This record gives sequence, C-alpha cells and structure tokens, in this order.
Amino acid sequence: MSSPVMALEGLWLAQAMKHSTWLYPTVETMHIWGIGMLFGSVVIMDLRVLGFGNKLNLSDLSRLGVLVAFIGFGLAVLTGSLMFIAQASELISSRLFILKMCLIFLLLANAMILRMRTVTNGISKLQALLSLTGWASVIGMGRWLAYV
Repeated sequence: MSSPVMALEGLWLAQAMKHSTWLYPTVETMHIWGIGMLFGSVVIMDLRVLGFGNKLNLSDLSRLGVLVAFIGFGLAVLTGSLMFIAQASELISSRLFILKMCLIFLLLANAMILRMRTVTNGISKLQALLSLTGWASVIGMGRWLAYV
C-alpha cells in the first residue's frame, strides 16, 4: 500500500466512514440517489436521440436533462469519493474499479461530444446506444465491487 493511499485511509473522515454505523449507509444511499438522477436523465435524453418521443423538443429536454445529470453526477462523485477513502487500498488495487473509472471518463467524453451535435444522425444514435449500455455497465460494476 502506498503512502498517499494510507494517508487517505487515515483521515478522520475515512475512519468515521469505516466505524460509524450510520455514516457509510447514509452516504451510500445518497450515492444511489445521484446515480438515479444521472442515469434517469441519460436514459431520457438518449432515448430521445434514438428516436423515441419525437414530439418532445430535444433542446428543451436536453436543457433540463443536462442540469439534472450534472446534479446527479456531482452527488455521485462527492459520495463516491467518501466511500472511496474508507477503502482506498482495496479499491485502488481492484481492476474492476479501475475499469469502472476509465469507463466513466470515456462516457463523459462521449456525452460532451453527443451534446455538442446539432443534428441527430446515425453516429449520434450509435453514441446514444453506447451511452445507455455504458452507464448501465458502470452501475453494474459498482454493484459488483461490493462482492468481488
């Protein structure tokens, strides 16, 4: 274990996350709320790009969806960081955790490129499909981390 990781795990907040009966489950619950907000927004916007709900204005839907997705992502990052410091040495050595983080960065890049597009075409539909499956995979990886 490296010293920065040991330093993280030695923080009073990391110790509180490990030893408090209520703190970790409360933070984990808030993490799930963030994921729900993010993934719910992604599903709605990506389904619209794929052609579902064509009567809904994409730019209006995107404005609301992006705001909710940002709030959800921020909540997920904050709470995920708290959960990370409680078990940093275990997670940093997990290939599944590293794969999950890499996938999140790729999906964020995909989301930025997809949202910059002004025209819905075959490429944007492929991006929306990759986004749906990718974020669903990230959620699955997060659940598997607890058991692998």
